[in-house]
Amino acid sequence: MDEEAALKKARYLVLRLLTYRARSRKEVEEYLERKGFSDQLSESAIKEMEKYGYIDDKRFAKDFTAYRKLRGFGLKKIRYELYLKGIDSQIIDQTIDEQFDPEDDMSRIKEILEKRNYNKLSEDQRDERWFRREAAFLQRRGFQDSLIMTALKEYNHSE
Repeated sequence: MDEEAALKKARYLVLRLLTYRARSRKEVEEYLERKGFSDQLSESAIKEMEKYGYIDDKRFAKDFTAYRKLRGFGLKKIRYELYLKGIDSQIIDQTIDEQFDPEDDMSRIKEILEKRNYNKLSEDQRDERWFRREAAFLQRRGFQDSLIMTALKEYNHSE
């Protein structure tokens, strides 16, 4: 296959990939590598897609962060997931600064606890084991430890 035909095929595959959901530059690079395209050819196709705005790591980071927040995940988990998707650390920091504030995280933690129906538990049922289990759940969701402890203490003493 000549270079122009290979580039055309790479463009087609990238566009098809992007129809499912937005992707980071790294995700597209890895996809083209798996499909057997050379680094030079992949770079050409990716630069073209970036030129047209189809691949944009800043927009991807913002959209991904907003989506993950809606799904109930915290700052630490989202930061790590963006890192895994190959987003530059400056873009990650900028996105986190723009989209996270402790009060918002605190209210999302409280919402999560409410959804888990612990408002129906009596004071006796909220023991040390419950506290540890909920703290571990929220940590896996990527919330900051200080916010978790504050929310759980407030939640445990509300009633």
